[in-house]
Amino acid sequence: MAAYQSHGFIGQEIVAWTKANKQAHRELFEEAKKLNADCYRVLGEVRIDNGSLRQTVISCLFPRCMELFQATYILAAHGMVPSANITLRSLMETMFVLCATAKDDDALHAYVLNDELERRRIANKMLSVKGDAFADVPLTAIREIKGELEKDIEALKIEKYSTERFAQKAGLHDWYLTAYAVTSRAVHATIRDMEQYLVIDEKNDIKAIRFVPTGKEGTVALSVACASIVHSLQQFLLVFSVDTAFCDEHAKIVERLIEEV
Repeated sequence: MAAYQSHGFIGQEIVAWTKANKQAHRELFEEAKKLNADCYRVLGEVRIDNGSLRQTVISCLFPRCMELFQATYILAAHGMVPSANITLRSLMETMFVLCATAKDDDALHAYVLNDELERRRIANKMLSVKGDAFADVPLTAIREIKGELEKDIEALKIEKYSTERFAQKAGLHDWYLTAYAVTSRAVHATIRDMEQYLVIDEKNDIKAIRFVPTGKEGTVALSVACASIVHSLQQFLLVFSVDTAFCDEHAKIVERLIEEV
């Protein structure tokens, strides 16, 4: 039994495996660290125009992209591939919204106003539930809130934006159909994604349960995460009219690394 199998991903035994994994894919992990450092650098250089809705929204979305990027890095380093794919999917969703709202006025306002649609959805859910789940909630108040929301939605002509539509507005629909779609298997725990936990012999007989860190697949997730943060960083800088030449250099390196994975 390998040392890390005693305590899994939360024990000290995984430290040596993580170190070896980073060394085996040194260039990718080093590029990810350089990208992360550049992201932090630009955060300290930009100044938000308080009158700009776009700059305000982008200034919130970009740190979220950074956090999800770092989470993917940590999980990939530790060989936690399904978890890395889950954070990667969240990163791509945020990237779609960031890039869309940076480029498109309709997407920007839809993102800000979509909270009203979500509030109406919750109100409808509460009103439709049978039984005493919301016995302590005054339903007359919920009906009043729903009515107000309906008026606002109609007056503001609020339109529902799906993840796919944000991806289209971002000019990243091909990402939605490929890299993003693949990660759904991890998020929704599909049967195909569960196969990785079984050791099956040449006769298709199940021999054991396998729950170990994985290096190769983790580098795939991290390389896509690097490409995602490059896209996000470029759009973030463009909104603040900052030169993006160094992003192009990162993009070239990441593209090559993706091809080598």
